[in-house]
Amino acid sequence: MPLLPRLRARRPDVVISALPVMRMPRSAAWWITPVIVLVIAAAGGALWWMSADPALSAPAPSGPGGAGTARGEILRTALAAGAGVGAAATLMLAFRRQRHQEIATAHATHDATERRVTDLYTKAAEQLGHEAAAVRLAGLYALERLAQDNPGHRQTIVNMICA
Repeated sequence: MPLLPRLRARRPDVVISALPVMRMPRSAAWWITPVIVLVIAAAGGALWWMSADPALSAPAPSGPGGAGTARGEILRTALAAGAGVGAAATLMLAFRRQRHQEIATAHATHDATERRVTDLYTKAAEQLGHEAAAVRLAGLYALERLAQDNPGHRQTIVNMICA
């Protein structure tokens, strides 16, 4: 998990990964409404600004390319401004979804790792209580490997071995 920040524990050999806080997603209405107002304001502002120019109120000369009137160009520019603001809002929404998905994936990975460690720890602890010496030795080796792979659980495993 290279994207997650790392925290140092009290001991320098222990590194604990700090998961980002996962909160319930808020309703999108709190920002969709202002974005809609912003799109309308951008389109209306561009329309008002360009129509206020008296030179643009005269019809544009029609050439062989079939160019439209100045008012048509004003409308096209206003709609392009509104589309630009709408595209920026869409980009913001995509970024928000991607960030939420990354956090959810990090939490799911962390939970799966913790479940695996707990399962291995439980199985190794059960082996320590077995009658056969070879099974008990295998349990000690399993705990040792678990302690080497998981520095955050090392002290708990050492306590189990000492008990």
